Amino acid sequence: MPSRWLLSILTLILASAIVVACNGDNENTETSGKETDGGKPDDFVTLKMIMPGDESARMREFVDNELNDRLKNDLNMKLELTYIPWGSYQQKLELSLSTGEDYDLFWHGTPFVSGYKSKGYIQPLDELLQKYGQNLIKNIPAENFKLDQIDGKQWAIPSQAFTSAGKFTSVMVRQDLLESVGMTEIRTIADLEAFYRKMHAIDPSYYGYLETDRGHEVLWRELSGENLTAFDERNLFAVNEDTGELVNYVESDLYKKVAHLREDWVKKGIIDKNLVGNPQSKIDQENAGKLLFRVGAVSRAMENLQTAQKADSGAKLREYFLAPDKPRYIVAPSNEAYMIPAAAKHAERAMMFMNWILKSKDNYNFIIFGVEGKYYRIENGKIKLLTNDQLMYEWMWRNKNYFTAPTNVPDDVVRDMLHNDDNAKISRLFGFHFNEEPVKKEMAQVLTVYKEKFDLINSGLVGYNSGFSSAMTALKKAGYDKVFAELKKQFNEFNAGRP
Repeated sequence: MPSRWLLSILTLILASAIVVACNGDNENTETSGKETDGGKPDDFVTLKMIMPGDESARMREFVDNELNDRLKNDLNMKLELTYIPWGSYQQKLELSLSTGEDYDLFWHGTPFVSGYKSKGYIQPLDELLQKYGQNLIKNIPAENFKLDQIDGKQWAIPSQAFTSAGKFTSVMVRQDLLESVGMTEIRTIADLEAFYRKMHAIDPSYYGYLETDRGHEVLWRELSGENLTAFDERNLFAVNEDTGELVNYVESDLYKKVAHLREDWVKKGIIDKNLVGNPQSKIDQENAGKLLFRVGAVSRAMENLQTAQKADSGAKLREYFLAPDKPRYIVAPSNEAYMIPAAAKHAERAMMFMNWILKSKDNYNFIIFGVEGKYYRIENGKIKLLTNDQLMYEWMWRNKNYFTAPTNVPDDVVRDMLHNDDNAKISRLFGFHFNEEPVKKEMAQVLTVYKEKFDLINSGLVGYNSGFSSAMTALKKAGYDKVFAELKKQFNEFNAGRP
């Protein structure tokens, strides 16, 4: 980590978190008699929670029996868990939030917090966190909480507390297949193309594939001579980490380079036309062990290994950074956010439940892996998983204080994760939230046009030369320049307030 500058930032952030916790305001909490943090509430409630994923019979059995038995004993509550498949999660989640369904807790990525706050979908958590979240405060660094603070209030719990530098800018590869064709590592775009070419010659059922949404940043490391960080996953704007200037990415020469590369990859078959625009097909192919590479996420080689080995017992995964000598930046030390809806009936119990997860390593392992001896066991300091699914994704709650690597994850992959943030730099975007309210009409129009016109260019299905000009005209007509001007205004004000 950078030394003096980072230390001063973290000191200020810690002070900010303490002030917010002491002066927070929460307007939608239960009023019946409850004990403070650590005590068992008086009344029994059913906590309704939304999570992404596909529920297995084992997960349902665990919730209905061991988990709810313990939650009744510890928190006098029952967990009613609704799973929504990944491919339709955001759409169905937003429908539930916009119609005021009485869910008490849900997960989504940190970039969604600001938008959900602006739409009135979620409630501030400061008072709840101070009263019922002492284990969260103890085990999650203060700088993580800063990510979800807007207008002086805390709007989400940043559940993950692990290494994060360069998240979504690495590429994860099937290391076993890479080695099978005589290669050892990935350092360049040419390496990725060679890997695909050699594997495709052996077995054409394997796909290349690098996501056409978050995959831009992976390629930027090699295609740009500058150090750029995307403003968010929509890939409209970026920040130049060297100069501090915001970059109009879609009108840049870099965007043109990425689009031409994607077009070339479609011609070569690296990007398969049948996978583009079909999230479920992508997931199915990865679950079947047919994807050679995809966007990494610092810990994805560990997270996806069990699924890969279910399809191919000899599968190995590894993450690499293109242009590995370029710096890595910490934008968000936690990309995971648990939010409490404005319409929640049991907001206090939702906070108590999250706090309970980090109360002890036993609770942490229990909620993620299940019953020790039945669903997992400890072997030589690692976790031996005895099932192929988890109730709650481990990466959503990964915490340095409680983390134990699975037995099937090689030591070099664990070492990559634990040392990922060594010598990392703090991004200029750290802690910045774009308030879209002044341009919400234009932003909605821009995103609609971008999805309609630019997704095809991003995927390589429509050539840059043939499609960009008309797409850009439509984007500007939708209000793109106004959105960019407002973003720059807010970002400059944010920078003016930096120490």
